[in-house]
Amino acid sequence: MKHFVGAMAVLAVLSAGAAHAEDSGDAAALKARSLYLAGDAAAALALAMPLAEAGVPRAQVLVGLIYDRGEGVAADSLKAMEWFEKAAAQGFPQALHNAAYTYEYGEAGVVVDLPKALSLYLQAAAQDFGPSLGNAATMLRDGKGVPVDMPLAVALYERGVALSDPHSNAEFAYMLAEGIGVAVDMPEARRLYEIAATQGIDWAQRDYGEMLERGEGGAKDLPRALEYYQRAVGQGNAMAGYDIAEMAWDNPETFPDKIKALAYCLWAEAQPPMQDGTDYDGKCADATAALGPAEVAEAKVMAESF
Repeated sequence: MKHFVGAMAVLAVLSAGAAHAEDSGDAAALKARSLYLAGDAAAALALAMPLAEAGVPRAQVLVGLIYDRGEGVAADSLKAMEWFEKAAAQGFPQALHNAAYTYEYGEAGVVVDLPKALSLYLQAAAQDFGPSLGNAATMLRDGKGVPVDMPLAVALYERGVALSDPHSNAEFAYMLAEGIGVAVDMPEARRLYEIAATQGIDWAQRDYGEMLERGEGGAKDLPRALEYYQRAVGQGNAMAGYDIAEMAWDNPETFPDKIKALAYCLWAEAQPPMQDGTDYDGKCADATAALGPAEVAEAKVMAESF
């Protein structure tokens, strides 16, 4: 089972809970957030800006988000980072997470500082902020700029799983499937992959599809495997597209459409290399040669629709 983690900046103001909604300023910030979620970034900014300037952390995060995305204002990642750091200085978990991500990946003109990123993630994780639990755990598991600490990584993932954080579900499923830092437990890996897949993690959709196809951790279910592979394809996961083609070639009784199988292969072939360098360019040569020119032309047209 292969594992590919997509870098995802969780600008987590959208998942903010009510833990900090205790005063009138924060209540107004929540109203600004509601305006933003309703699609009125300009009104949200007008309401949030004076609150942010008055030191309300939720408003500061929202203003940072609006500047980061350039919604209703000119995009300004440096200004966004300034607002995130103001809220982070007050210990606000969403801001701690956003600032940590920026230091981890060097966005907004910030120099990469992995120990600082981990420190900020851990501060947010201590407040049970799900995305930070998962990101801190991944840094500690992989030794990304910091010493490996597998016991702490496992503990953080387990807490993230308890809070149903999508990436914690997916990452811990991977560890259980591969026996990384924990004993192999395929049924539990399959259970967590299914949760992460339904939460929209593309590589979890792909890995869950593989478990269904192979009957790992439970019964084999090829139609459902195809369903989850297709979900991953819908998010641009090239490996899932090639998996569909391979499944069709290996199980013609389940997927007899050779043209559609080639179409998925061609789609995968056309995608850029994956993060680990896997490239499907040239993988469809034999399947292409086995079909006639009209069938290949039909497959090429079909591939463009995926």
